[in-house]
Amino acid sequence: MPTKSSVDKIQALLHPTLEETYDPQSMIALVPIHNDQKVADIGSGPGWLTIPLAKYVYSGTCYAIDTQEEMLKYVKIQGEAAKLGNIETVLSEEYKIPLDDASLDGVALSNVLNETSRPKALIKEAARLLKKSGWISIVEWLPISGKSNVGPPASKRLAQQEMREIVEALGFTTLTSRQLTPHRYIIVARK
Repeated sequence: MPTKSSVDKIQALLHPTLEETYDPQSMIALVPIHNDQKVADIGSGPGWLTIPLAKYVYSGTCYAIDTQEEMLKYVKIQGEAAKLGNIETVLSEEYKIPLDDASLDGVALSNVLNETSRPKALIKEAARLLKKSGWISIVEWLPISGKSNVGPPASKRLAQQEMREIVEALGFTTLTSRQLTPHRYIIVARK
């Protein structure tokens, strides 16, 4: 997970403009998630996706994983405000997550791979955490030509087909790969 996001951007991460965001329910609707699963939001930031995931897995656990302690503190504040007792925060290194092998049913990597210098390494680490038949959800920015006022620069965006090839090379089977919003795509795969 990247360490580039400034803690000063917490409010911006939680309340981006409509043009820059997507409804977390649109991602959750596409994954094979159940209410008793153990899932992780890798690169959680202040918990924009963690909170909806935790609400969905009300009989399970949602791990908010990030490299910045300040972000995880904010996840805790939000979890308490939402009266959620099933969120666990995990301080992590960028490519080494301190959870056991095959301990999770699902992982979400949302708008985080474009910020890392080694996306394949982070996906491989996420795969290590998944149980057999566990699911992974990747949401990233669609490639663009030229400059855009929305999202990361063109040089940081990862092509959907390339991302799908990385996931499948790690032994996953793609369940869906499609455009999620005007600016983002989603890949959902099973181990």
